[in-house]
Amino acid sequence: MLMSNVENSLKIISWNITRRCNFSCSHCYLPAALRTDQNREMSPACELSTEKALHLIDQIAEVNREVMLILSGGEPLLRSDVFDLAEYASEKGMMVVLGTNGYYLNAEIARKLKEKGVSGVSISLDSVNPEIHDWIRLVPGSWERAVKAIEICKRSDLSVQMNTVVTNSNYNEIPELIQFARTLGVRVFSPFFLVCTGKGEELTDISPDQYEELLSLIVRLQENRKGMMIRTRCAPTFRRILYQRNPESNLLKLDAGKCMAGTSYCRITPEGKVTSCPYMQGSAGNVKEEDFHEIWHYSKEFASLRNPSLQGKCKVCEYQLICGGCRARAHASHGNIMEEDPWCVHVPEGSDIITPPVFKSHAEAVFDDGLKPVWTREAEHRVKKIPFFVRSMVKGAVERFAVNNGCKEITPELMMKARKKYGMEKMAGK
Repeated sequence: MLMSNVENSLKIISWNITRRCNFSCSHCYLPAALRTDQNREMSPACELSTEKALHLIDQIAEVNREVMLILSGGEPLLRSDVFDLAEYASEKGMMVVLGTNGYYLNAEIARKLKEKGVSGVSISLDSVNPEIHDWIRLVPGSWERAVKAIEICKRSDLSVQMNTVVTNSNYNEIPELIQFARTLGVRVFSPFFLVCTGKGEELTDISPDQYEELLSLIVRLQENRKGMMIRTRCAPTFRRILYQRNPESNLLKLDAGKCMAGTSYCRITPEGKVTSCPYMQGSAGNVKEEDFHEIWHYSKEFASLRNPSLQGKCKVCEYQLICGGCRARAHASHGNIMEEDPWCVHVPEGSDIITPPVFKSHAEAVFDDGLKPVWTREAEHRVKKIPFFVRSMVKGAVERFAVNNGCKEITPELMMKARKKYGMEKMAGK
């Protein structure tokens, strides 16, 4: 198999380190997730052992030592070696994040996570109403535990991303949830748009019109985010709406809303299967059978996403480079990842394909020639103070700014200039 000749720099891995979970959420994409409060020492045989998990981290480091590694589940805190995995990955230089429902997260666990090198925690909260959240998660008291976990993380100097799965039951609550996230001091609010797979396969979803309406609202709210970033998940249509509203938006330049499946992101299941995203079940390979770097570079599954042959209206859409549609949603509806996105209400106009601002930069070509600018020690120290949720995007923007201005070295002063250019908040770590 030949490696794709397009850019495929690995940036984020979501690793479901266990299927064990104390919740039984109706929308969970892991169809065999078990609701259990079993002893943390009891690990199902299907999961990677600690030894194999550490070896996998070594293999990931061969691809990119600075990758964001999200340790998720199930509930990752039910795995007793989660702190060992976090520490080992952090020592390799990875940005380690814990994805949790927050139920077990107390002050001692937060302290230990911070001590082991975890940069931040993402916690799910699906409503400002405790009863609705508890009903969605099917665990009484889960809302109270989640809010408490967010507050504990804040006190422990762990950045927090609040995740919300958008469904018919909470669709109208998104503005309130955004405001509530602000009051809790959350750094990033991330609405996840359901793809009907796994346990969520039979759920009634929001309509395409509701999807368009809500994304339009989020675009407007993002422009006035007041220090908190709003990042959509499984909603590349966000980028088309963003472009229609402001073709020169800095959010487009930072690749906000971009689908990274198979190009700069992948998921690893508890059993070691590597997929392009959690909602696409097709396997690119299994780390129990071959090295991760072989899977990442040479998988046919990933190659097809890196050189897509879109079909339906996505094929003739002028926004295909900006949006491209959700491939998981296309597969769930049509059985073909290259088909059109069924949630998109846009009707292609038959005009030329639009190239977004980020593709106009020549920085990537310069990087290919080995001329990527060097970060000074002071600049590296400062960039580590940037919230981990946006750190990789900010670094990319600064590097593009440096290349476009003929700078071979990135200093704190250059970072400040880039900050003024792109209008990115807290870039210098203030």
